[in-house]
Amino acid sequence: MGAALAAVYGRVLDGFGLLAGAVIALLALMISIDVVIRNVGIGNFPWLLEVAEYGLYVTTFLAAPWVLSLGAHVRVDVLINIVPKGIARLLELVADLIGLGASTVLFYYGLAATRTSYADGSLIFKDLVVTEWYLLAVMPLSAVLLMVEFVLRLRRGATGRARVTEGF
Repeated sequence: MGAALAAVYGRVLDGFGLLAGAVIALLALMISIDVVIRNVGIGNFPWLLEVAEYGLYVTTFLAAPWVLSLGAHVRVDVLINIVPKGIARLLELVADLIGLGASTVLFYYGLAATRTSYADGSLIFKDLVVTEWYLLAVMPLSAVLLMVEFVLRLRRGATGRARVTEGF
């Protein structure tokens, strides 16, 4: 990946990570305010649970490529740590190929669902009325970024530049 393109890609991922963090912080603030105003008898935000559901859904998809790029995703390294380094690299490559395949499937079906929802003009009716495809569009966008990240991980692994035990 060219240096300029890599920089833009990194900024996009960082922006999505920052946005996900801001959404979580805003939800925490809004839930706290809701609890206070409910307990003092002023009222409440009846739409807050729905906004929290959508916010958690969106942040999960937006943050996933960013977390993967940092190597901060959940992983179990028990097997990787007990096998020889060459086998560990092979297992990493296999895991990244599976991740790329899963991201590709997620992209395909996420895009199909988004297109269908857009064409049908689907709406979600709860406390709020939300255009469904806005929410669904986050899925294929995230999947494309995950696909890029898995390709980069495969490239680093194939050239021997990947750290076998990256992550937490």
